[in-house]
Amino acid sequence: MMDKKVKKIILGGGTPPPSKEIIDYATEGLSSGARILYLTVRVGGAVKYQEQCRQLFYEAGFTHFETICGDDVEKEILIKAIQSAELILIGSGNTLKYHRIYSKGEVKKVLIEAYYSGVPLVGFSAGSLIMPETMLVSYKDNLFGIRVKKGLGLVTDCVISAHYSKWREHRMLRAGLKKAKVPIGYGINDDSYLVFENNRPRFFGTIYIERNHQIKKSLV
Repeated sequence: MMDKKVKKIILGGGTPPPSKEIIDYATEGLSSGARILYLTVRVGGAVKYQEQCRQLFYEAGFTHFETICGDDVEKEILIKAIQSAELILIGSGNTLKYHRIYSKGEVKKVLIEAYYSGVPLVGFSAGSLIMPETMLVSYKDNLFGIRVKKGLGLVTDCVISAHYSKWREHRMLRAGLKKAKVPIGYGINDDSYLVFENNRPRFFGTIYIERNHQIKKSLV
């Protein structure tokens, strides 16, 4: 039964809130009382966007929106919130902190389980970067140059770059591809979304695709 459910990963290149188009896409099939969970971090995170996100989902007809800062609650509370959510958003901020809180141990396990049970996952910037199997940390987001870490593992054989045009990450993505030893890189602009629906990519906005030392720009 689990494998028949549509599995959606929505990777935003910029900060929250999501566009109306993405809200409509992410909430397909959900009832008005669906539990929507916004995960962020208290320090170095995107708590400031929670009211904007809440308001947009309310306007779209959804009445249950919860924000949890993973660095400000007991792990058991975080895990229970993830397990009961029907749509999960992961905010922007300090990439390495998001990685430490959401890409390890029991929290990682329940996020993966949520995805495979059909819960859509929406990431923004740092929240997007932790989704793939291979996580690429930009030199703009840490003091040690380009770093490669193990992410949630929900997307394989690729790396992604957020804020691609804004941060001018063309060379960074190409260097990250070599470092990560994967065949494809996706550069996501701030107002754009890279979507994997049952592992098949779709594009909302401007996505740059790096493969075999060539960059292709996709406009959809």
